[in-house]
Amino acid sequence: MNDQHLFASVPVRITLGRVLFAVTGIYITQTMISTLAMQSVPALVRAAGGSLALIGATTLFMLPWALKILWAPTIERWRLPAGSQKRRSRPLILGGQMALAGLLLLAALTGYLNRAHPFQSDELFWLFGLLMAAGLVAATLDIACDGFCVDQLSDGGYGWGNVAQVGGSYLGMMLGGGAFLLLAARYGWPFAAAGLAVMIVVFSLPMWRTAEPARSQPVAHRPSLGNALSRRSTWFGLLLIVGLNAGVRVVMPLSAPVLLDHGLDMASLGWLLGGGSIAAGLVGTLGGGLLIHSLGQWRALYCAFVLQAIILLTIALCLWLLPAGSALPVLMGLTVAQFIVTACSMVCVYAVLMGLSSPLQAGVDFTLFQCADAGIAILGGTVGGVLAQYSGYSGSFFCAAGLTVMALVGLRIAHSIHKGRACKDRTASLC
Repeated sequence: MNDQHLFASVPVRITLGRVLFAVTGIYITQTMISTLAMQSVPALVRAAGGSLALIGATTLFMLPWALKILWAPTIERWRLPAGSQKRRSRPLILGGQMALAGLLLLAALTGYLNRAHPFQSDELFWLFGLLMAAGLVAATLDIACDGFCVDQLSDGGYGWGNVAQVGGSYLGMMLGGGAFLLLAARYGWPFAAAGLAVMIVVFSLPMWRTAEPARSQPVAHRPSLGNALSRRSTWFGLLLIVGLNAGVRVVMPLSAPVLLDHGLDMASLGWLLGGGSIAAGLVGTLGGGLLIHSLGQWRALYCAFVLQAIILLTIALCLWLLPAGSALPVLMGLTVAQFIVTACSMVCVYAVLMGLSSPLQAGVDFTLFQCADAGIAILGGTVGGVLAQYSGYSGSFFCAAGLTVMALVGLRIAHSIHKGRACKDRTASLC
């Protein structure tokens, strides 16, 4: 079945406000779990004398997020059963949220029972296992929650849906990182973990209070990765996310080393990359939503990435032309600007990707786009480090700016071609 046949079965949607009310807490939870596993627990283990090799193993917690495309079709087939009007996003999301709360309570109990000798080998074994299970559940929830958003939002609401997604991720970073560590320092980490479990339950209440409408008629489509890869809109979305994000991914890991090497002390760096980056990210997230509301999705996308290219080029010129001593204040300001524009561009690009996801299997399509972004982040970060090693920081930022400009030019051409083909397809379907 091609996408033109689905318009007869477009359901009645719930209101934009209700969707945002339901999903924001879910998105906060997902990032809260990943931040807890990737940042807070390694800090606690190191403070207790754990080895750096053991701490390095926490990168394994990202595996479910990188590999979730493998089980996304199965989740989507259960969420949108073929031949049925049913949607099952809500029970899937709520069940997962309760599982996450339960896993954190088990982790808290493990820590409490071993409080006399914290982070010994037996406790770490159980703790890492519980957190890996939590990562698997959270990544699976993300598939269902993204599908729910695409189902319930119209084109005009995709921007605000991504404000909830990206903004929720920044709030989750704050709760799973700084807030958790503050509670752990004062009351012990088991109490802090139990506190996060209570937060997860509270964040689930809006979804629990939201009814999910059924589809207006049964749909025979069976979600699959093959179906996603057979559509031009999917390949256009993959080209878009890889091309536009390649530049910023090249330099994203270099922000902290650049500032340190130009004389910023570690404490100031911590404040800048902690509270400063979260505040800047929230500003950029809201700015992205307002930009889409004012200009529309595509114009907002072009505007955001033009700003991205300008910021990257300005940083490159600053690194190339200014002496290290006088460059630091300028670099700090530009780094904050980069945080803002990056958050804004993420909202814009993922709003467009929601529109390119098929309503018949939105969870699969959107997950595929996210995994492509994760892949380019890994590759781009590696390339950026090598470039910085051999051509200096300015070389990496010039490369990032150039990639962004080339992607914008390529996107303009590809978008025109894509629109032309879509117009021909619609004309043919009416004949």
